Amino acid sequence: MTQTSPRPIFYGWYIVAIAFLANFMAVGTGFYAFNAFLEPLCEAHGWTRTQVNMALMLGTPFGLLGQFFFGTLVMRIGVKKLMITGSLISGIAFMLVFQVSSLWLFYLLYILLYVGNGAYGGIVANSAVSNWFIRKRGKALGIATAGMSLSGAVLPLAAMMLISRLGMGTTAILIGAMVLVLAPLVRLVIVNWPEDKGLQPDGEIQSQPESEPKLSGGLAMGITTPGIPLEPSCVLDDVPRWTLGRLVRTSVFWKVGPAYAMAMIGVVGVMSQLKPRFVEVGFSDTTAMLLMAATALAGTLGKYVWGALCDVIAAPKMASTIMAINGIGLLAALFVHSPAAIGLFVCLFGFAMGGVMSTYPILVADLFGRKAFPSVFRFMGGFLVFQMLGFGIAGASFDRFGSYTPAYILFMGLDVIAALMLLSVKRPPAACDD
Repeated sequence: MTQTSPRPIFYGWYIVAIAFLANFMAVGTGFYAFNAFLEPLCEAHGWTRTQVNMALMLGTPFGLLGQFFFGTLVMRIGVKKLMITGSLISGIAFMLVFQVSSLWLFYLLYILLYVGNGAYGGIVANSAVSNWFIRKRGKALGIATAGMSLSGAVLPLAAMMLISRLGMGTTAILIGAMVLVLAPLVRLVIVNWPEDKGLQPDGEIQSQPESEPKLSGGLAMGITTPGIPLEPSCVLDDVPRWTLGRLVRTSVFWKVGPAYAMAMIGVVGVMSQLKPRFVEVGFSDTTAMLLMAATALAGTLGKYVWGALCDVIAAPKMASTIMAINGIGLLAALFVHSPAAIGLFVCLFGFAMGGVMSTYPILVADLFGRKAFPSVFRFMGGFLVFQMLGFGIAGASFDRFGSYTPAYILFMGLDVIAALMLLSVKRPPAACDD
């Protein structure tokens, strides 16, 4: 009796692992670590929270507008060179940003940090994963983007402990060095396309000949996007050229983009200052940070679960559900003197919040196809520039009213609108999976 050797791990999962680390460091250094550095920065330099939050507001448009530039470069040079360059820029910027006492120089370095993070995380890391998967795209991107939320559970707490012992400057150098380590890892592991290694997406052993058209629903290859049927005319190598002019004439552009922008206003407004919010309502610094970490940890689980669900249930329905649960979680957060309500907020908002940025690239890839993803997402990602309003709204709410509660009420309303907008999303004409 012959014994068959086990099938080797599909190389695409190594790409997912690197994308996970990239998203962990990009979001962790540019966003979540702010929870640990915000109060020490204000105390050390006499800056207000609105002034410090301005760094995030200034960095966000540069980082997100850079997504258009990086999306274009991905199509021309691939993801590998971008990820190496971005991690080097970001690592050095993070080492320096907390060493300065000049507010304008702090802003400048934070902008550089955001640009560097955009070059190795976000659309670039997610494109690397999307290139390697079709049937398992939701699961793969769910794992890759889980790094975003896991960074919120790990990095702020670690940074707070390091700052208390070593100070802001040394802590920044140590974290920046962790970002620099990504460069050699990317160089060793990242391959732009499975075809470059003689493989097929998802690790398929046999593939459909390129000359054969895909049947409606992807039946020719057994590949389908749940609830979003493919056009019968789609051919494997017939990838639509999605210019901005063509994209703005689709309803998808004006439903999906604004909906995710509204959701992200609330997500970044809450998560960038969640530890200070818990302190505001009476928790100690350590307990507040642990609650913030628990919320981010719930988001880590949410990113994977929501991503995996998108493989079996229509992504627009999943996205709408996520926005609705976000709003319910924020409602629970208003009952600040109820431990049960706080626990409900951590579980509901954390779990749903994690699905926002994991389902965005999944939804775009499902609607437009694997090869069209970077050309479309470079435009769709532009809507996320409006998330910078979340930083300003949260900071102004505290400075003016002494509480984050007014901001939470506004964020809750935006989630409800976003949930309603996503219910009617349909695949645009001529889009095809590939």
